[in-house]
Amino acid sequence: MKESKRVESAGNKPTLSLIDLLMWLITAVTRLTRALLRLFRCASPSDNVKAMRNDEATPVFFDLETTGLDTSACDIVQLSALSGNQTFNAYLLPRCSITDGASQVTGLTVSGQSLLFHRRPVPTVPHARALADFISFLRTFNRPFLVGHNSRRFDWPILRRVLEEFALLEEFRRVVSGCVDTLTLSRDMFQLQKYSQPYLVEHFLREPYGAHDATEDARTLQELYRVWDPCESLVWKHTTTLR
Repeated sequence: MKESKRVESAGNKPTLSLIDLLMWLITAVTRLTRALLRLFRCASPSDNVKAMRNDEATPVFFDLETTGLDTSACDIVQLSALSGNQTFNAYLLPRCSITDGASQVTGLTVSGQSLLFHRRPVPTVPHARALADFISFLRTFNRPFLVGHNSRRFDWPILRRVLEEFALLEEFRRVVSGCVDTLTLSRDMFQLQKYSQPYLVEHFLREPYGAHDATEDARTLQELYRVWDPCESLVWKHTTTLR
């Protein structure tokens, strides 16, 4: 009886190993196909991408902290951007109340006419000046384009609305060529469990950082972008034009 069972077990092993082998081959072929598709996209640039090569644009990494998540109504409380070693940061006294959820995430609160970051006052500038200074900062780069995480659905709609409110949108458009969303870009480039910026920083950079501080978010996003080194055709694919 024992000998019979031993023979049955031995006979089952090739079937199991064959299934495992087939699963491995399917996974390998799927990954190879995705890699080849990315390679094909990068090797076959559009006319727009060829134009970018002739006059290389400059990525400027940016992030907003806001009073809430409603892109149609929330206000900007922190605007940060950087490219290389050049940085921009401005705190703005919001014109509406900060939600409890936003304060818990960002550490920003309002007391009277003061903006507090973790209960300590920070200097603020009026919205019009902050936006004008941001445009002046962007003018220092050759053909700047913005890069932000989840920017297509969150940061850019808010920034666009506030720029338009202060009659600065057209001037901004004359300076900036577009806005790249690294959330959709990372989903296109990698197969991961999650695509939040804290997870991406942990996965690729192996370092902790102060999430939901606009300056730190912009800094780590620049580092992620350098590690990923996306080809221009992928960058263009995930760019929202501002025209």
